Amino acid sequence: MGPDDEVHGGVEGAGAEGRAEEDASWYFRLVSSLYISTFAVRVSFAMVFIAFPVYLGDDIGYLEYALVLSTWPAVETVMVLLVGADIDRRGRRKALIASSGLAAVALAMFTLSDLPLWVAAVNGLMGVAAAGILVSSLALMADYAPEGTRGREMGVFQFVQIFGWLFGFAVGGVLVEVFDDGIWRVFMVASVLCAIAAAYAYLNVREPRVGRYVTEVLTWSHLVKVLTQRSVVLLVLPWFTVYLLIGSMFTFVFKASFEELALTGFQLTGLLLLGGGIILVTLVVFGHLSDRYGRIPVMAVGAVGMLCLMVTVGLLVTTAPEEGTDGELGEHFSSFIAPLAASAFLAGAFAPSALAALVDVSAQRRKGMTMGVYSFAISLAMAVGPIISGALIDTWGGWGYLAFLAGCGAVVLLFVGLRWLDTR
Repeated sequence: MGPDDEVHGGVEGAGAEGRAEEDASWYFRLVSSLYISTFAVRVSFAMVFIAFPVYLGDDIGYLEYALVLSTWPAVETVMVLLVGADIDRRGRRKALIASSGLAAVALAMFTLSDLPLWVAAVNGLMGVAAAGILVSSLALMADYAPEGTRGREMGVFQFVQIFGWLFGFAVGGVLVEVFDDGIWRVFMVASVLCAIAAAYAYLNVREPRVGRYVTEVLTWSHLVKVLTQRSVVLLVLPWFTVYLLIGSMFTFVFKASFEELALTGFQLTGLLLLGGGIILVTLVVFGHLSDRYGRIPVMAVGAVGMLCLMVTVGLLVTTAPEEGTDGELGEHFSSFIAPLAASAFLAGAFAPSALAALVDVSAQRRKGMTMGVYSFAISLAMAVGPIISGALIDTWGGWGYLAFLAGCGAVVLLFVGLRWLDTR
């Protein structure tokens, strides 16, 4: 099989599933080590997102706050393609270990000062570390996952990553209350956790059949072949749109929760766990369904659910009473619970099926670069999403945000439709 052949399996091509069945404990050690190390990293990252608005204080405005946090995804956007190319030459494991260690150092550096300029600079360093962790872990999982169960495996991987974020948000919310007189301690806890993740990865994460998954000679054609592969482009673009939404929410939701809604860390933790729990339940279920019924049908279900969810969230925010009492606000929110839950459940179908579909079309020796292009797209979206949504909110208020949410949901559905036409 040549370097340009498309993948038809995981660890050993078409025979990967059989090998996993013959040596289930070997396969379990591979994936569980990756799950544990990346879970710890996601927990530490989520903790600091909760701590940032409190650490920077109430005096910083929304625009300045967005700029301070934007250096992380901006640098990550630049680095992911470089990392993707590098791991196709040198392997994934070293990048994962080094990047986790760098994140531990950067997290400790936050404690030196709470000046916005310093936090922005260290966030740039976090972008370098995050790029290495994201691309290397995705490429490793793509290498591990057998073709016949790839949707399920990607669903489990996404489950672990999202659960890490949710658990980290929960821990961060508690620590913000516990360390109220010294928020810098949250960053130290996160730093120690990342250091443990790096050490664990060094001792346990293994790279299967390195020679079969790396490219000895790297040229510009390596990137061009990925960017000109229509199937890859049609699967990356909906992810870009999804992360426009995520970037906007990550930037503003936590700050608004503390300042505008006056929520405590404990209250925010409860809300995050409730909402995230619905999404987590869907990942493995829909990943399995995509293995059985195909990627596109399950992706389509997720895209429809996402559009409905975005419209529902937009209407919830836009039609909320401005001067309502607690009872009126509670009644307003209660009227949206059923459509929110139903659409969130359906939206969960998108992630495992879409990521598995991207791995399906990745050429064997360009998986690292393909994951790099995917990571570039989502990092860029994380950087520009807050700017686009912020401009719409400033211009048209809540209706502007509704247009942003609904527009993104519609675009995701459009790209899934184009991918379906491409496969016919």
